Amino acid sequence: MAEPFFSICIPQYNRTEFLLEALRTVVSQRFRDFQVCISDDHSPDGRQEEIVAALKGSDVSYKFHIQEENRRYDGNLRGAIGLADGRYCFLLGNDDALLDDNALGRFHDLIEEYGPCGAAISNFQDYRTGVRVNRVQSTGNKGFGPEVAARHFRNFSFVSGVVLDRHAAQAFATDRWDGSEMYQTFIGCSIIASGKPLLEIAEPLVRKDISLPNLSVDNYATRPRLRPCPIVERTIPLVKFARLTSDAIRPYVSSVEQKRHNERILRQLLMFTYPFWLFEYRRVQSWRYAVGIALGMRPKRIASGIDLTRPHSLLIQFYYGAATLVGLLAPLWLVKYSRPLLYRLAKRT
Repeated sequence: MAEPFFSICIPQYNRTEFLLEALRTVVSQRFRDFQVCISDDHSPDGRQEEIVAALKGSDVSYKFHIQEENRRYDGNLRGAIGLADGRYCFLLGNDDALLDDNALGRFHDLIEEYGPCGAAISNFQDYRTGVRVNRVQSTGNKGFGPEVAARHFRNFSFVSGVVLDRHAAQAFATDRWDGSEMYQTFIGCSIIASGKPLLEIAEPLVRKDISLPNLSVDNYATRPRLRPCPIVERTIPLVKFARLTSDAIRPYVSSVEQKRHNERILRQLLMFTYPFWLFEYRRVQSWRYAVGIALGMRPKRIASGIDLTRPHSLLIQFYYGAATLVGLLAPLWLVKYSRPLLYRLAKRT
């Protein structure tokens, strides 16, 4: 069988109604040189046969594999990538969708126009509101190497619309960062740091968070508020984000360069990503809950095992303190109305 251009890699766990809607947007594509690869993480909803029936009822090539035990997100995404035969792995969340029937065709055309890439990332829009999210600022080849990976790693955090060179993605496979919920970031940064170029696409080509009547997905924003809420240290996967990125570029830099890149990675994490999650947990839980997140994100945790110079270590302490004060004390109404501006600033910096 000829190698397809894309393997649409979907990690699946429950959310079957959302997955079926996602598949509807995949099988309707005018560009047909692709296969669908779904790794089911031992879903307890018992609807695997329904998924296979939907795949059989389409005219697309597919692979569907059920894990023998629950491997959680990172292991399951690795499983989906491991099924792939295509030139590129197109990553798609099981509750996200392609923008329209030309989304894959547009991705293909841009990859062909700008030349072979190791990784590609597109913008996206909200499924329900249509609001566009610009995680990248312009379309084009952004280069390769450790510095490019350290500068662009935050753009990999949303999985849908991330495209990876399949051979490289499978070669870099590891369980070392299972539990981070950022496996695509490690693989993407490893590929770029190793010398394969990054293509960024300013067009929105995927839609985030499929909305279906009377159904919702389980995530941090839909869980009941914790009442009463004690102030205790709360660890979220973000604590591994900087360590994971540093690990991805480590084989390709000197020890001196590594320290410089580590400071850049931690600075971006603390000044942009970390405050956002403090605001979010204040919004969906409480101020006391957010204080627990702040305790879990202390520099000794997020920088554990990361090599820094003494001046850089002091800077990281300063960034953490400043970001924590802003994240815990800024009025939520002000954050809400200035959020688009803050997001644009974060992505341009």
